[in-house]
Amino acid sequence: MKKYILLIFVVAIAFVGCEQSDYLIDGGVHDPNVNMTTYEYLQTNPVFDTLVLLIDRAGLQEEINGDVTFFPPTDFSIKNYLDKKFQDTLAQDPFVEWSMEDIPVETLRDSLKMYIVPSKLNRTDLTDDTQVHQTLLGNDVGVALIAVEDDYTNQVSTWPEYVYYTFIRGAGLDVSGTIPADEELDVIERAQTSGIQTNTGVIHVLENSHTMFYFIQNHFVEN
Repeated sequence: MKKYILLIFVVAIAFVGCEQSDYLIDGGVHDPNVNMTTYEYLQTNPVFDTLVLLIDRAGLQEEINGDVTFFPPTDFSIKNYLDKKFQDTLAQDPFVEWSMEDIPVETLRDSLKMYIVPSKLNRTDLTDDTQVHQTLLGNDVGVALIAVEDDYTNQVSTWPEYVYYTFIRGAGLDVSGTIPADEELDVIERAQTSGIQTNTGVIHVLENSHTMFYFIQNHFVEN
C-alpha cells in the first residue's frame, strides 16, 4: 500500500513540475503545431461550432485559410453578442424578432474580417511593445505579448505571457496618461489560447468574455 502512495506522490510532483515549466506560458499546448488548415482546426473544436457556421455563411473559408493570423471569437463571444444585440433591439422595438440570420451577408463578412491580420504573427514575433497591424477589413489593431502577474502566477519566478489584441477606435493607439473620448477608447482583449500554428496560418483565440464585433449595447429594456 505504501508503494502505491509513494507512486501517486511522485506522479503528482512530476505533474506540478510540468505545469510550472512546459505548460506555464499562456496555458497553451506544448506543441503549437497542428497538422490541418486553420478552417479544419476550427471545425474540429466544438467551441467554434457557431463561428464555423458564420464563416460558411460569409464565404470566408479561403481568407481564413490564407497566410494570415486569425483571432477567432468563441461561441461564448458570439452568445454575448446575440444577447446584447437582441436586448438593444428589443428596447427600440418590443415586438422585434431578431436573429443572426438578419445580419446581411456582406455586413457579416466585413465584421469577421476585423479578426484577420494578413500576415503570420507567431508568439516569437511579438513583444510587449504593441505593434499596429491592418486587418483584412482595413482597420488598425494592436498586437502585443505581455507578461502578467496575477493571483495565480505570483508564486512562480516566470510570469506567463499573454497575447493581447487591441481594437483601435480612434486615430491611433491610446496614449498612456490620456483619457480619450468614450467613442475613441481602445478595446483590449486577451487571448485565452495563443500560438496555434496550423498548416496555413496562426491562431490566437480570444477570451470567452469578449463580445463578438466589439458590440456595445446602447439601449436597455425598461423594467
